[in-house]
Amino acid sequence: MTNGNRVTVLHLRFHRATFETYRELFTVLHGVTPVVQALPPDSALLELAGAVRYFGQSPAQLADLLQTRLAARYGLLTTGGIGPNRMLATMAADTATPGTVQALSDDPAEQARFLRDRPVRALPGVGPTLERSLTKYGIEKVGDLADLPPATVQRIAGASTGRLIQNRAHGTDRRSVTPAGPPATITSSHRFDQDTLDHDQIRRALLAAATDLGTHLRAAGQLARTVELQVTYADRSTTTRSRTLREPTAHTPAIRDTLYATFAALGLQRARVRAVTARTGNLATATGAAVQLTFDRSTESHRTLEPVLDRAAGRFGPGAIAPAALGTYTRRG
Repeated sequence: MTNGNRVTVLHLRFHRATFETYRELFTVLHGVTPVVQALPPDSALLELAGAVRYFGQSPAQLADLLQTRLAARYGLLTTGGIGPNRMLATMAADTATPGTVQALSDDPAEQARFLRDRPVRALPGVGPTLERSLTKYGIEKVGDLADLPPATVQRIAGASTGRLIQNRAHGTDRRSVTPAGPPATITSSHRFDQDTLDHDQIRRALLAAATDLGTHLRAAGQLARTVELQVTYADRSTTTRSRTLREPTAHTPAIRDTLYATFAALGLQRARVRAVTARTGNLATATGAAVQLTFDRSTESHRTLEPVLDRAAGRFGPGAIAPAALGTYTRRG
């Protein structure tokens, strides 16, 4: 069978993949197509047009092959979506039953019907703030957005953003799958037992993540230049924000404060949060790195204490000694 020159994108989500497994599984993905883009911490995009021609199999058959190989090698449950572009493949994956792959029809009319009843926040580029602006005008579904005159959308969202999100409401996404492996990062994730509005609970999860990240960085002898926060909402949509630090660090307080500030800047009020993922990136070796001195006593005290905490973690296991603010907090990946 042939696929012509038609773009076919597969979005795969790997359930409960560890950082190490996530890096390794790209060997399996590259066995089917060289065009693979990492979406840390738990997803990847694959362009399958060439693979369809090479293997003579349909996109759904190739997705099934990958699911089988990943389950056999890593014991991973995977969920996927197939569509003609990145956005539609991702939205198909978001609506698929765990462990299955949802393939959208090639028929534009069928794709339009799929989009119409999706919440407007499911569109990439529509975060919580823009969603509130749209819903204030009664625009709650993708179909509502698609039906409006372009000038109306641009008055609400701005000219550039308005054009972008309305094009996406009609199923257009010009982003390509860009080959990129998993970046040099360290990741800590927490999935809540129930979708939560409790910001204190979310801050405890961020504190636990900062503690994990700091411990791993120091154990690896590395410093991070960037800290990234990804928030997953009840509908599986996500918001990701990254901040560059003033100086590379492996210290928990600096990571914690950056995560707190990043979360606060999102301005979430009534958005239910399902999971948070914190990531440190742009890593460098600690040896020879210039570290700015500080005259903050609490910061210096914590830096002095960190080696003691790290030795305790090495001897008794992670979490043997944890910040008091965590209380009986339990980490869940």
